[in-house]
Amino acid sequence: METEGAVPPPKNPRRPRRRDLNALDPYLEESDGQDIGIPEVGMVFNNHMEVNRFYRRYARRVGFGVSVRRSSFSQEGTCLYLELMCCKGGRPRYEPKFRKRASSTTNCPARIRVKLWGDKLLHVELANLDHNHPVSPAMARFLNSYKQLSGPAKRRLRMGGPGAMPVEEPSKMPVDKLGALEELLFGESKNHSFVERGRLKLQPGDSEALRLFFTRMQAKNANFFNVIDLDDEGCVRNVFWADAWSRAMYEYYNDAITLDTSYVVSKHDMPLVTFLGVNHHGQSVLLGCGLLSDETAETYTWLFKAWVACMSGNLPKAIITDQCRGIQSAVAEVVPGVRHRICLHQIMKKAAEQLSGLSEYKAISKALQKAAYDSLTVDEFEGEWSTLITYNGLQGHDWLRSLYECRFSWVPIFLKDAFWAGMSATQRSETITPFFEGYVDLKTSLKQFLGKYEMILQSKYEKEAQADFETFHKQRPPVSKFYMEEQLSKVYTHNMFKKLQDEIEAIMYCHVSLMNGDGPISTFNVKECIFLEDGKRTMSKIFAVTYNTEEKDITCICGGFQFSGILCRHSLSVLKFQQVREVPSQYVLDRWKKDFRQLHVMGRLSSDVVPDNRVDRYDYLSMRCLQLVDSAVLSDKYRLALRLVREVEKFLLNSNTHDDTQPRIKSRIPKVKPNTVTGQNLVNVVTDNGNGGPKGPEASASAQASQIQKVDWNKHQDFWCNTTSSVETYSIVGILTA
Repeated sequence: METEGAVPPPKNPRRPRRRDLNALDPYLEESDGQDIGIPEVGMVFNNHMEVNRFYRRYARRVGFGVSVRRSSFSQEGTCLYLELMCCKGGRPRYEPKFRKRASSTTNCPARIRVKLWGDKLLHVELANLDHNHPVSPAMARFLNSYKQLSGPAKRRLRMGGPGAMPVEEPSKMPVDKLGALEELLFGESKNHSFVERGRLKLQPGDSEALRLFFTRMQAKNANFFNVIDLDDEGCVRNVFWADAWSRAMYEYYNDAITLDTSYVVSKHDMPLVTFLGVNHHGQSVLLGCGLLSDETAETYTWLFKAWVACMSGNLPKAIITDQCRGIQSAVAEVVPGVRHRICLHQIMKKAAEQLSGLSEYKAISKALQKAAYDSLTVDEFEGEWSTLITYNGLQGHDWLRSLYECRFSWVPIFLKDAFWAGMSATQRSETITPFFEGYVDLKTSLKQFLGKYEMILQSKYEKEAQADFETFHKQRPPVSKFYMEEQLSKVYTHNMFKKLQDEIEAIMYCHVSLMNGDGPISTFNVKECIFLEDGKRTMSKIFAVTYNTEEKDITCICGGFQFSGILCRHSLSVLKFQQVREVPSQYVLDRWKKDFRQLHVMGRLSSDVVPDNRVDRYDYLSMRCLQLVDSAVLSDKYRLALRLVREVEKFLLNSNTHDDTQPRIKSRIPKVKPNTVTGQNLVNVVTDNGNGGPKGPEASASAQASQIQKVDWNKHQDFWCNTTSSVETYSIVGILTA
């Protein structure tokens, strides 16, 4: 007898389609943080939905996407066969095509295959866990399956999951230098008076907003730095701050810095200045903010002192600023040994203001740009400048005379021997975009800006995370058959490899001819056909390139590599002419590599010191621990780091441990949660056999784990940095007394 109200099943149920299998399971969000085990041959599932849910939960935890490779269903809708694979499975297309879309497939072998047996259950017949590409839980939110999640789920994974922001690194300034920094920041200048200066113009509500902003930021992270310059009456003159992320990023990107004063020069209601760097994707990174009362040398001197103290006295190698006598004086006083460059884009912008009243302005502007951008030698620049002044009768023009006097600070021909990380314009069409472009306008108040400050930075961090995701999960199509392109596609970030491809594409416009061969050193002329601004007219320009066949050293007169860290088209043309297949290692900078931050962390590890007092020991141990935290987050070992912290805590709180004891590390295979079908256990659970090893299918894994039981604690950085398994966990299990 049928139950009243029951609905009979449809006669012809709809067979699941592939797009249905790829759709996100609404129950997938519930699995965040749960250890559901790993796919194994022999697992059994009731239906394809259980298989799909299990594998996608596993993929989320490991950090890769899932797609359907093959599937087969009966007319009644019963799954007969299902194969799920990593989203990067499938063969990529390698044929060159102009501006073709980047490929994200790498023919990854990771997959799981189930088949319907006679017991009407789906049995796992194949489970391949190996990937041929990096997997990253921190980048899971950029996968298509994650993008469909709800807002709260995204926030939970971003804030509490593997994708959480890294803990910033503390200052590494030795204790004996803190006194010098305090004197630098708070001591009176010998050359300037800090008394007769202006006061910061604040609108109603700005003072309270600034106070609350500093309080909130310091409560979140003690590494937040801020300092306020007050006059004798207690009124604010200048303000500087840098959040914890900015201070941490300066440790990586301190080779070339820009001081952006565009908001001050253009007379915004908020006199904001920013210190900027550039990351390994070529994106701007905020390294500090300031609010200035005026543009005097005294004010900029205070600003640079505050910034140097914030960065623990670690000076940059090069700095780019606007053309301002106050800034030039401050740089010479506070950071005298740093290479200083005036932004060429700002020079040309000021030229339009200073020269626009002249009758022959257009001709003068073109001549000025030709002298600045096109000169390849000092003599060539001097000749072009002399022609500009003499032909137009500008001998008495004060601004041009002052510009010529400081030519060593802004003309590229005098600056191409230094590395500028591509931060200053080298082409006429290039412009410099302020960091807060689109968020700050002429009438933005300080209160409004501080209210959305964290939101702005979060959007910038997301862009960097997106660039990381594209770098590790997508591959730009080749534009040539040169092996050097394939070589650098494996190491460079996505954005920087794109710049290299632009240079490779331009080889077709370069013609190489040998001029002189003296032993291993040869000189070449590279004639480049350059398209002018209208795109119709062309001009030819000759570049001298020197190549040493023994040392594999190559130098171009354009200085492209010295400026940006990427070989120019002229050097690449000579390498091609000489049938050199690989780019020499000295021209593959770590600065633009995918794993630049990891390389930087491992490269800065130094020998430990033993301070003689408790305060210094606390500071040093804090620094070393936070270095390891940075390494753990960058290497996507967030959960592993949490487990190790708990174990170390137990180890240190044990009253029986002393300085002469050493911990021992061994692998622990996680237990797999059983799948149940009508109360039956269908998966072999990993159990302890009494000897510390697992039974059944995990025996081989246990044998491998036993090989790393004895690990030297003094070489723990190898353990932290080189462990790549997303499944294994580790614990400190013993104390070996020396």
